[in-house]
Amino acid sequence: MHTIAAISPTDFLSRTFHTAVFAGGGNRCWWQAGAVERLREQANWQVERLIGVSAGAGIATAFATGRIQASLRTAVERFNQTPKNFVWRNLLQGKRPFVLPNIYPDWIESFLQATDLQRLKQGSLKIDVVITRPIPFLPVTMSTALALALYSTEKFWLKTFHARAPHWVGLRPEYHDLSACAHMDDARSLLLASAAAVPITATHKVHGRAALDGGFYDNVPLPQDRADDAGTLVLLTRHRADLPLAFDMGGRTYLQPSRPVAAINMDCTSGPNVQNTYAQGLEDMTAWLRRVGQRLR
Repeated sequence: MHTIAAISPTDFLSRTFHTAVFAGGGNRCWWQAGAVERLREQANWQVERLIGVSAGAGIATAFATGRIQASLRTAVERFNQTPKNFVWRNLLQGKRPFVLPNIYPDWIESFLQATDLQRLKQGSLKIDVVITRPIPFLPVTMSTALALALYSTEKFWLKTFHARAPHWVGLRPEYHDLSACAHMDDARSLLLASAAAVPITATHKVHGRAALDGGFYDNVPLPQDRADDAGTLVLLTRHRADLPLAFDMGGRTYLQPSRPVAAINMDCTSGPNVQNTYAQGLEDMTAWLRRVGQRLR
């Protein structure tokens, strides 16, 4: 297991980042949005590659298309109009009772239009969206149940950052370049598949095959070709009181919220919680950088 070492603001600014990893976490990912809006102003932010999983992939895409603010407004407005997460009437009618699947596609549309995809194709910034492939020869429902059990064990009991058990049972990650999608529907389907948190959302298909939430394999994905790259910045979403705001592990730099964020993972009923979580990302990074006298806009 890699040693974890605290990083000071000065050490942080001495590192040059070429890859940014956006961990999953549902609405907690709004902390990442606020953090990168501040970090992008620093000279050491020279990121050319974004890697995102689940909602983190959505935030990474909104950042890449320059539509963080539009996506934030959309989320806040929709959540303020949503009184409950679970509609019993739908369940009685044999429909999926959760409201999230109805909101998520509209949220993606707020930051990914045809013109945005075309700019991504023409630009130099690469976005890898991570999905999980189910266990071969098992029904998708069984793969999902096993993936959820392993996820809960490693994240909440063992408190690991990078999952290992899913690989042992046959789950596999796939990294897909968003700009390589031929059509807008393919790009949006890829983002939906990466965030397919069954049973809340339906299973989606990528290239004709079932795909599960990318976080089912590893909620904190890493570049497969350069996993120990010192130029990799990992943006977490869950606060751990036993760790500093920034730390080194395996040669990579990790950033976490300074305290638990206001937003709840799958809750679609509180716009203020989303707004406050985004604001905390800005505040955490502003306070962090001011410790070394950085001039901030």
